[in-house]
Amino acid sequence: MHQLRVAPAALHAMAARWGTSAGELSEAAAPAGLGLPSQASIAAVDTAHADITAFTAALATRVDARATRVTEADTRYMSTEVDSINRLAAVADPGTGV
Repeated sequence: MHQLRVAPAALHAMAARWGTSAGELSEAAAPAGLGLPSQASIAAVDTAHADITAFTAALATRVDARATRVTEADTRYMSTEVDSINRLAAVADPGTGV
């Protein structure tokens, strides 16, 4: 079985990038004032822009939530590692280090 090794700093950097991407998605906006009101296709274009805006907002929310979960998981993992180190240190023989 292979071991997964992840650097905590890299994990936090990845979560930060996801958060930035989610923010950029949230800032995207459909262009206003396309076409003439008399054009029959303007309603279809407006509907498509509304759908894209809704999808982008939902995607940004999901990406941001995932970034938050990754950061929280890393924090829990590091806490567990520190706890393990402390427990091992409490029972280690100072003469042998084990």
